[in-house]
Amino acid sequence: MNYHLQVQEIIEIGRRMHQGGYIVGTEGNISVRVSPDEILITASGKRKGEMQPEDVVIVDANGQLRAGDGRVSTEVALHLEVYRQRSDVQAVIHAHPPYCIALMLSGRTLDVPILPESVILLGKVPRAKYARPSTRQVPDSIRPFIRQTDVVLLDRHGSLTVGQSLEEAFLKLEALEHAAKVYWMALQVGEVTPLPWEEVKALMELRQSTYGIHWPIIAF
Repeated sequence: MNYHLQVQEIIEIGRRMHQGGYIVGTEGNISVRVSPDEILITASGKRKGEMQPEDVVIVDANGQLRAGDGRVSTEVALHLEVYRQRSDVQAVIHAHPPYCIALMLSGRTLDVPILPESVILLGKVPRAKYARPSTRQVPDSIRPFIRQTDVVLLDRHGSLTVGQSLEEAFLKLEALEHAAKVYWMALQVGEVTPLPWEEVKALMELRQSTYGIHWPIIAF
């Protein structure tokens, strides 16, 4: 089957990830579910901002190469774990957003309700325990969270955002790094004051009733 449109979308998202500073060089990986037992995923060692169609491969549910000339991504198990756990998810993005990583290195994470927009879009963002990149530790680390949320921080590593489309997963990546950047900037001035609990509750109610956002998040 020809997946030209999906491949082009992966290439475009890779370009936007690089342009936005969410990755550098060959970092990160992007995938799309194309059938119950196949995904398209960026090949290993490819610069995401300069990809060509041949830099995207098809792998099966066991992570074995089905089509394409590139090497299977070393983080394919992370993507497959998401698809196994979440039948509603059609796209996965793993990135290395610098402000998110900087916060984690300082012992902080985005589990504080600071911005109304991030409360609505992301909820309480969990941080998975440190896992050695490109090993089974990575998918194991996200397993406790991925059924409850579309956004997970990977300790000292980066982020995982998922959605029903690549555009949706990318939107969450943008919102995540923006919240981390604002949080980091505020910390340069002083302590950060969280939103009052009553306001957080009201925002959580608004996300469905007013904004029509239904993807799962972890409440504060």
